[in-house]
Amino acid sequence: MSTAELGAFVASHLARHEIEMVLSGGACVTIYSENKYVSQDLDFVGDGLVKRARIKEAMEELGFKEKNRSFYHPETKFSVEFPPGPLAVGDEFIKKPAVMSLSTGKLSLLSPTDCVKNRLAGY
Repeated sequence: MSTAELGAFVASHLARHEIEMVLSGGACVTIYSENKYVSQDLDFVGDGLVKRARIKEAMEELGFKEKNRSFYHPETKFSVEFPPGPLAVGDEFIKKPAVMSLSTGKLSLLSPTDCVKNRLAGY
């Protein structure tokens, strides 16, 4: 699976568990740059109200195992992480993320503009 396909697959599975997450970080850059920049992890940020145990249970249903706060699956090179929320770029909260529909599900992610702002804020 591509970064976007895996992201949509994981996000859709979490949504079925009423866990709403938005993809952020380098994986967004990978998607928008069409793999000119490649991140090896998917960072999903939620509202912070979901207990880690619920996330872990949902991820284990997909075959992911947690190690050092990241989730790994033997069939993908990507790790999945859940940094704490709220979803923001610098001091600006993200109210409406972009949404992509793929064959593997729906993926909420930073918009291209917020993605660039996020990278700049990181520096």
